[in-house]
Amino acid sequence: MRAQPKGIFALILAASLAASAAHAADTMELARKLVRYTGGVSLILRNFEGGMAASVAAPDIFRQSFEQALTDNAKSLAAADEDLAKAYAALYSADQMSAEISFYESPEGQSIMTKSRDTFGVVVWPDPGTPGLTAEQSAALVKFHETVKKRAAIAAGNSQATDAIMTAETDALVKVRAAAFANYCKIRDCKAEHVTPPPQ
Repeated sequence: MRAQPKGIFALILAASLAASAAHAADTMELARKLVRYTGGVSLILRNFEGGMAASVAAPDIFRQSFEQALTDNAKSLAAADEDLAKAYAALYSADQMSAEISFYESPEGQSIMTKSRDTFGVVVWPDPGTPGLTAEQSAALVKFHETVKKRAAIAAGNSQATDAIMTAETDALVKVRAAAFANYCKIRDCKAEHVTPPPQ
């Protein structure tokens, strides 16, 4: 019994939609992985932490308050990372993201990250010509830097996607910054220290 043309068309359409959905899911998973490897919104916040701590009379207490703010706003940070992943999935190709993720998951990338964390407490990418790197690590870093530059160029050429990325990062920064100062002022006399917590 021959299938009717309409039936064949429906099967082809269903298969096409299923393939598109699978591709979108794969791209989104790559984007989530890239966000995790690059530190996500939490890394952006930590880049501001030192400056915020330096603006108060008791930096150590502020850092404790900041850590508490991160914990208290974990759901908001997770949501911001998901928004960031959505922006990445819309902006970068699967090949682009895979190329960068491959470095993070390579023996060279893993070794560099482990040594950096052990030395500095955070990941600081060395220059490919840094003494102590193996030839394989230097070559991998050269390729990695090129990949990151390409990703930055793609973002720079798409203002709408860049705005989406900035929005995800800024909303989280505002929320955690306000909570960190609020926590600090519960312990310290912010009025006497002339510290004005930002609005929450």
